[in-house]
Amino acid sequence: MKRIVLLFSLPVMVFLVLLLFSFSFQDRVQEKLKTLEKLDKDIIETDANLEIENLFANDLSLATEDFEDITRRVIAQKKFWNEFVNPDLNIVTNHGIKSSSGVNTEINKLLSFLNRTFDSRKVKLGFSNLSEPNFFTPQNQQPKRYGFGFTAYDGFWPSFEKQEANDLLKQAKIIKEMCEFLLDSFDDNENFNLITIKRETAGSEDNKHIGDNLYAKNSDTHLLRESGLVQSYVFEISFTGKTQNCRSFINQLRPPYTLRSLKAYRNVLLDVENRQDSFEEPSPSNETDILPIIRDITSTFTVVVEYVFAGPVDINNQIQNDLTKSFDEDEVSEILKEIQ
Repeated sequence: MKRIVLLFSLPVMVFLVLLLFSFSFQDRVQEKLKTLEKLDKDIIETDANLEIENLFANDLSLATEDFEDITRRVIAQKKFWNEFVNPDLNIVTNHGIKSSSGVNTEINKLLSFLNRTFDSRKVKLGFSNLSEPNFFTPQNQQPKRYGFGFTAYDGFWPSFEKQEANDLLKQAKIIKEMCEFLLDSFDDNENFNLITIKRETAGSEDNKHIGDNLYAKNSDTHLLRESGLVQSYVFEISFTGKTQNCRSFINQLRPPYTLRSLKAYRNVLLDVENRQDSFEEPSPSNETDILPIIRDITSTFTVVVEYVFAGPVDINNQIQNDLTKSFDEDEVSEILKEIQ
């Protein structure tokens, strides 16, 4: 009997033991199932993120290429404008500030020097009634001493602010250099006429006295500073000469000088004289003495020159101001390191 009871009780005990084990591992199984569910969600989310990243991978590549292109352009632009302004030789950037009275002294010295120099070369200064077109006819008598754009300040000096006075002196130095270019464009024995030199006003006080020396921009003259990238002074110089003389003058206008306009007017009186000479009986000559059909006769040239003294503002600051509107400042700083 005992054996029978033992025989039937053994499976029950095994079942009970297994039941106890199942209860003890049920919590662990639930934890594992939850972990598997979480991993499954993570896998789904990762797959979604990878899919999104693949979608924008091309945009990222294009953005990187654009950034590299902008970097190259910015570096090239900074190099170009630095070379164009030519800070080592630029008259304006190398100007030393002087007092208003000091500027007055410098300008008077400059006018005396230029008048002596042009007189020694026997250059006619001002309008010429014999050979110039009617639109150059003067309203007043020619002054005893030519003003080179500063006629009002030959013996007269108003109460200039220091900055405006120094701006005048900067212009005077540029005009002096242009006059040297002009003299170098003619041989010592060549005669020519420096008709006018015009400039922009240096400020409100200068505007009251500049008179006929004021440069007036024409609608067909385009200036570099109209782009907003540079700062400059503009001058207009009119002189008589031949094509080769004008070409020589223009060839000397290296940066920071830039030619903005060139107009040539043939002097009618001289042209008529040359035509009259052509009707004279030709003297016997060989083929090498045949005159050209078109002669390089004297003309009046009006040249507008722009002198650039400052390039674009700090490009890095401009980029930084634009980028910080949409990006973190630290990220922008990292970008700017690439274009230093």
